[in-house]
Amino acid sequence: MKFPSINQLQEDSFRAAKRFPLSLIAAVIGTGLAIYLVELELFEEELGLVNLLLTAALGIPLFFCIRILGEQLQLSKKNQTLIQIGGLAFLGLIYWSFPLELSFDTNRAPYIRYLIYNLTIHLFVAILPFSKSKSQLGFWNYNKVLFLRLVLGALYSAVLFLGILFALLAIMALFDAEIDPKTFAQLFFFTVGVFNTWFFLAGIPLEFKDSISEQEYPRGLRVFTQFVLIPLLLFYLVILYVYGGKIILTWDWPRGIVSYMIIAISVLGIFTNLLLFPSQEFKESGWIKLFYKTFYLLLFPLIILLFFAIGIRIEEYGLTVNRYIIALLGIWLSFIAIYFSFGKKDIKVIPISLASFMIFASFGPWGMFSLSELNQTNRLIRVLEKNKLLVNGKIQNETQWEISEKGAIKSIDNGEEINLDQESLKEVNSIIQYLGDYHGLKDLEPWFDQDLKSIMQTSASNSKSNSPSMDWDELFIKSIGLDYIPSYELKYDQPETKQLNFVATGEFRYPIEGFDQLIKFDASRYATPKSDENNLVISLDKEGESILVVISSSGEARIDLKQFIQELQLLYTNTYNTVEWEDLRFEYNSEDLKLVLFFENIDARSQDGELIIESLNGFALVGKQDLTNEKP
Repeated sequence: MKFPSINQLQEDSFRAAKRFPLSLIAAVIGTGLAIYLVELELFEEELGLVNLLLTAALGIPLFFCIRILGEQLQLSKKNQTLIQIGGLAFLGLIYWSFPLELSFDTNRAPYIRYLIYNLTIHLFVAILPFSKSKSQLGFWNYNKVLFLRLVLGALYSAVLFLGILFALLAIMALFDAEIDPKTFAQLFFFTVGVFNTWFFLAGIPLEFKDSISEQEYPRGLRVFTQFVLIPLLLFYLVILYVYGGKIILTWDWPRGIVSYMIIAISVLGIFTNLLLFPSQEFKESGWIKLFYKTFYLLLFPLIILLFFAIGIRIEEYGLTVNRYIIALLGIWLSFIAIYFSFGKKDIKVIPISLASFMIFASFGPWGMFSLSELNQTNRLIRVLEKNKLLVNGKIQNETQWEISEKGAIKSIDNGEEINLDQESLKEVNSIIQYLGDYHGLKDLEPWFDQDLKSIMQTSASNSKSNSPSMDWDELFIKSIGLDYIPSYELKYDQPETKQLNFVATGEFRYPIEGFDQLIKFDASRYATPKSDENNLVISLDKEGESILVVISSSGEARIDLKQFIQELQLLYTNTYNTVEWEDLRFEYNSEDLKLVLFFENIDARSQDGELIIESLNGFALVGKQDLTNEKP
């Protein structure tokens, strides 16, 4: 194997920069943004830059494709410039399709579309330069070069990154040097974004052969395909066929994961056949021809199993974007299996058909977003109308809300108690959470008399964190008058116990004038209470779920902290929360006792609708009420 000289590497690098300038500019911009965002750490506060990074990343394959297409079609510089301007306009549309900020009504649809267009553009990279050429081997040679260069680039990039990484670690160990951990992430992005892209582009030849001999076929590729990919593929096929036989014998519905396995194995098989395509013309390759034809015939039972599995999921839980894509890939696999089973050999059909299917499904009333949203909304309407919660397009007995000074969304009244069976309650929760994640809930807003968006905005503006105290879908569900079930609990038959933990952060400051003592306390439901030197005892009542007992020389005070912690729950919705000192301050006044509690830590759990405090600790300012100004 002949390694390139330094001069050759320099020539290839300059040639790549001259040949693919826009792809390299996109790579540099994307890498620079990634390095800058690592320095910031808080990606969600710079969503515009993240969106620009994604757009720049899409520009790398887009401008590569435009350049190769211009070369193969021998377009004039003017026409190539016009196409490049069109590419820039397309990237601009992609960028403006992203949300400008993460808010309560942001959903995943723009980013799913981005992934679809990204996949489609990469397929175009494989298709467009040879779209008009009838040469199958020329098309195969072109994509072989892309694949091998991609693998080689990944190998070189990994070696370069690990080499520099270990060198930096050695400097830290030997010279007691301090290197910011962010540097390692930035080094990774530079290696992958700039070096790997430049290395890949430098190895793309100007011309591609229209034929290949048995000697020219890469030996390593043949060994990898015949002795690694094919045995693995056959092993996976056996597993799926045995599982299919088990379904027939036991008549047990197939698991949802089988759909993903069938798609993955089918794609692996198609990829293997693409790698073996020229081998069919070589001598002593009869078994390869047999495998090539037999594989597509073996796909038919698996495709039937795939449709059976995804059909059951759609019938039970409705159509979603993920299920639409699986069903679409099932249709595409059926087309490919039928096409090649009848002896067709045009391998360009594979990327062309997949790109066409994905583009067709990405927009319009027939697309994955419109159909899945319509299907899930109709399911929600049926459930709510069946239980008389939605009548003539309006929610009945809507829960009314108010906003506290700290931004907590609190119900004014719960209205009439709604008795909804657990299955229907989970279905409503699942549908609304899905719609909120993938499509947004704007179409449901007219169901409510209140302006729910205004409630969310007011909560966010009053909150220290500048975010509402409830999730968007949680507010919708509770406004209907139903219990909110988090997504991670929906799969369980009974709601799990939810742990709550609030930990103080920030600087503790409070005037002590008028208080007699400052003490530190630690109360646990499972520990025996102890008094301090002033005979003050602060403990949790073992019989009461949320009662704090304070025993002093003035007597005993029983303080219910349930409402205080529920207010914290509205403000901080995670299981583990860091809370400002001010929000963990609790004041209690009686006829002869003045008490201010500052909690350092509160451990509690919510179980079957009850709030149970496990332990808490912090500081207490204790004083006696001044009664001198009271009239006798």
